[in-house]
Amino acid sequence: MTSFKYALGVLAVFACSSAQAQDITFKGQDVTVSVGVGPGGGYDTYARHFARHLGKHLPGTPNVIVKNEPGAGSLKLAVRMYNAARKDGTELALIPSSVALEPLFGNSDAQFDTNKLNWIGNLDSDISSCGVWKHANVKSWEDLKTREIIFGATGPSAITSIHPNVMASLVGLKIKVISGYAGTRDINVAMQRGEVDATCGMYMSTIRSQYQQNVDAGELSILMTFGKERTKDFPNVASLFELVKPGEDRQLAELIFGADAIGRPIAAPPGMAPERVALLRKAFDATVADPDYIAEAAKIGLSITSMPGAELQKQFAAFYEAPKAVVAKAQTVMGR
Repeated sequence: MTSFKYALGVLAVFACSSAQAQDITFKGQDVTVSVGVGPGGGYDTYARHFARHLGKHLPGTPNVIVKNEPGAGSLKLAVRMYNAARKDGTELALIPSSVALEPLFGNSDAQFDTNKLNWIGNLDSDISSCGVWKHANVKSWEDLKTREIIFGATGPSAITSIHPNVMASLVGLKIKVISGYAGTRDINVAMQRGEVDATCGMYMSTIRSQYQQNVDAGELSILMTFGKERTKDFPNVASLFELVKPGEDRQLAELIFGADAIGRPIAAPPGMAPERVALLRKAFDATVADPDYIAEAAKIGLSITSMPGAELQKQFAAFYEAPKAVVAKAQTVMGR
């Protein structure tokens, strides 16, 4: 009898939640997808592509707009989303996985709990890389063992800063990182002007969609990639995983660069009603499966290897279970 009553209770809760979800509508509202970098880069491109198709999969077919909120490599956006964003489903954000790991690495400015954010889905899994402009006259990563070059970055919490520092520490390279650029597009312009020599955080999808012409012209060369195997885009370029020592160095690389599998994650604020979270995740799944979304992605050169929200939530939780010794080493390498 007790089990029967319990089952009836569960069914009642489910029926109530389903009814509440059916009542939710975004009609007449704007849904905002915020990006923590300036316009024109990879994150911005993915956000705008997603926003163009999301509205028709939400009840009430709302207008979906993209808002650029650059600051500290997207850290300011993550803090605002966690502490001040509306909890009705009208505010979403594309938060880089590197920023989502900042609380793990002891950043006192990262005033949020990654595992309490509601992760809606990941737009793409990708492999990142570091590239160098032709004026630096660098032929391969080995040249950086004997000479220093300057990397441009957005902020200390972004992969444009974290990746070159970790790479340099693990392989023994001489580099300098200058932060303060609004996004990868601004860093690319700075490279062309000769302000900086190189940058990291260049995903393969971004290179294909925005910088392939620079690669083909010999203006931009890829120094190193960060997948566990060499990428088919640059089969002659070494992966960091070929070069790191086994043990803690390997574990550190897997912690830092393994997050690349979460290339473009979409988050909603904490404390949302479960039925709203479920509705947003359902809309995300429908959007990335939409034939029009897929066709446009192919047209503009975006890869799509998406991940559902529930799985994404588990992925972030797993990073926070990393061995303490490895996390401590990561903090040292990052200068935390």
